[in-house]
Amino acid sequence: MARRWLYSVAASATLALAACSEREPGSTTGPQFAPGGRPDPCGFSNSLISNYFPTSLQGTIITLKQSMANAGQGTTTARTFGFEIMDSIGSLSRTATVDPSAGSALTVALIGCMFTETFTYPTNAAFPFASALSNADGGAYYVRGGGINGVDAEGRNTTVLGRTKSLLGVETNLSGIKPSSGSWTTMLSSDELDERSEGRALIYGYSVPNPTLLYEWASVPSAITFSPEAEVSVCDDDLSATAMIDEEAVGVLAYVNSNICSETQSLTLIERGWGPKALAARVGQMFAKAFIPTPLQATAVITGTGGKTSTLPKSEFGKQSVATLLLEWIDMPPAVIKGTDDPNTTNPQTEFPVSFTVETEAGDPIAGTCGYLAGGNNNGTPTALTGPQDPNCTDYPNGDITALSVQLAPGTIGGEAVSIADFGQVGVTKTGGIVFTGTADVLDRDGFGSISFKSNVKPAGK
Repeated sequence: MARRWLYSVAASATLALAACSEREPGSTTGPQFAPGGRPDPCGFSNSLISNYFPTSLQGTIITLKQSMANAGQGTTTARTFGFEIMDSIGSLSRTATVDPSAGSALTVALIGCMFTETFTYPTNAAFPFASALSNADGGAYYVRGGGINGVDAEGRNTTVLGRTKSLLGVETNLSGIKPSSGSWTTMLSSDELDERSEGRALIYGYSVPNPTLLYEWASVPSAITFSPEAEVSVCDDDLSATAMIDEEAVGVLAYVNSNICSETQSLTLIERGWGPKALAARVGQMFAKAFIPTPLQATAVITGTGGKTSTLPKSEFGKQSVATLLLEWIDMPPAVIKGTDDPNTTNPQTEFPVSFTVETEAGDPIAGTCGYLAGGNNNGTPTALTGPQDPNCTDYPNGDITALSVQLAPGTIGGEAVSIADFGQVGVTKTGGIVFTGTADVLDRDGFGSISFKSNVKPAGK
């Protein structure tokens, strides 16, 4: 197998996921916030507030903090006041010069009062939210949702953007995230944690040092699940037909147009949240059918055992150029195929397993893509095969509507995460020489690859 794309800030753990292995991230694990570790999680010092907020705002924020403490750790009311303070923390970072480290320390203290679960973040142990509060450097720190009957609260309904500002004051979008449909409140209300976000969350992100644009998004609570999906875009203005999004621990993702960055972007995907539970669902959906626009659209989730995925409550998104897909047989057709021995059958047919892996030039799995298997005789004339034809995969190679088609699924071979085109049992309908050709083609992109094998089908009894 080719090399795998690795990121520098990540960790891994085993989860229940059917025959599915995400790419194993690096080894750096960030701080764990265990709110129950101190006697009074809501009794943190007012100095954390005065270290960040200007004098004119300190009284208001201290009052909110006291109301949160009066409500008690982990209550819905405590979260309501906590999100309100977080909203002010983020707003100030975008309108004034602030100390990001002080804002980070205050955020950590708020989490301790708002929730009782342990939060783990793979960032700087002292100031895990400082990068998100560095607005001029592309940080993003926004509270979203919190509306009634699925309607977002005022000011908490727009796209979250990470932006940079040039010396001339011109702002440039780096990445953005928004609901693929409906409101933030509706999307976040699907959270099934014991401590719910009640349709609210802190969405934060920052640019990660890398030769190309790499952006990391995360949330508080740290394992929420989005329903419907969130739409994410990387805004590097690369409109080339080879540009694709690559997500940490998942692989290269399907192409979707988006106007998140105020223009049509080539780097967009659909997400379902962060954390082990959400990653498990997301990987299954990415490798199944959960993409827009059509035809790749469904809600299948792969379940089972044997998978490995990141424990981290965040995902890094970057760009990878995908011009060529590499295909490798898992189960190739037999060199010699014997027709049926049933003398009453006039159309010889036998069946055998056929499957192959598909990966990018960098050795990464690729999601949201279809695999095809076609048969042809010695002069290239199509030969019908028996096997699956996925209704969502109809971009048949060379217009051969008799070709078989499947959507790529996640799998593991030799500890490597791979994308697999599995056609199950394939049958032939003629005797003589036949060339089997497997192909994979990224929808609306340049990525393409093929593999072939020649077999000889002997008549029955020979």
